[in-house]
Amino acid sequence: MGFLVLQFVVIPAVLFLAAYFTTALDRTLNRLAFFVRLLILLAAGTALVFVVANQPDEGFAGVLIVLLGGLVIGFFNMRFQIMRLQDVGCSRFLAHLAYVPLVNLVFVLVLLFVPGRPKLTPDVFS
Repeated sequence: MGFLVLQFVVIPAVLFLAAYFTTALDRTLNRLAFFVRLLILLAAGTALVFVVANQPDEGFAGVLIVLLGGLVIGFFNMRFQIMRLQDVGCSRFLAHLAYVPLVNLVFVLVLLFVPGRPKLTPDVFS
């Protein structure tokens, strides 16, 4: 029971809080930048799996590599989602939807396809 609470409550909450407080309010990501960053995170996660799978003994070192790599990838994933939510104009707290099974897939697709708010450009000639 304690491991499930750690896995599904404590770690996501810590990742969200870290990403929330390290993302500035004026930082946004458009759809293309968000998609590219998701591909980079996917490649990093795949490389992490291959590194651990090719270790001769999957002991404590493999567990530590997966834990630390997963935390770093999770932090940046949450940060990119918060930045994209800011571009769309939604609350940053909606990033919690990334931890709900099946809803997270729809949530990422919505973030990929919903256009962002129009940017206010300063009037240079006035």
